Amino acid sequence: MAKVRTKDIVEALGLELISGEEGINRPIVTSDLSRPGLEIAGFFDYYPADRVQLLGMTEMSFFNRLNEADRVQRMEELCRDFTPGIIITRGQEVPLELIEASERESVPVMKSNMKTTRLYSRLTNFLESKLAPTTAVHGVLVDIYGLGVLITGKSG
Repeated sequence: MAKVRTKDIVEALGLELISGEEGINRPIVTSDLSRPGLEIAGFFDYYPADRVQLLGMTEMSFFNRLNEADRVQRMEELCRDFTPGIIITRGQEVPLELIEASERESVPVMKSNMKTTRLYSRLTNFLESKLAPTTAVHGVLVDIYGLGVLITGKSG
């Protein structure tokens, strides 16, 4: 399986790196993404920390209504030592609580001007293509009476 690093999605999608630069080479092992709405509400029992986290308008609107102590606690919980990265969409301001938590755990925080659903789609497609299993086969494709036939075998 090919290796994808957080740095690869920054370059491929033109994301702006805000904080957590030390973790820019973290591996991304799944094409699944997460929009952590329940986690921002405080429910972390099934938090998929191994996924890239997308924070859109809905998540950030709710987050901004929380009191200061909850804001700090939620961002510290989001920034796990194996989270590949957190992306803020729609060009929204990155909360100071997230920047501070990401610097402590070296979780890359990125920003995009794209709408959340558009970024979700583009990022999923990128990760699916990079993480898809591949097989190398030696062979030749020949045309036999108008029918394509693949003959495989050892080289030589």
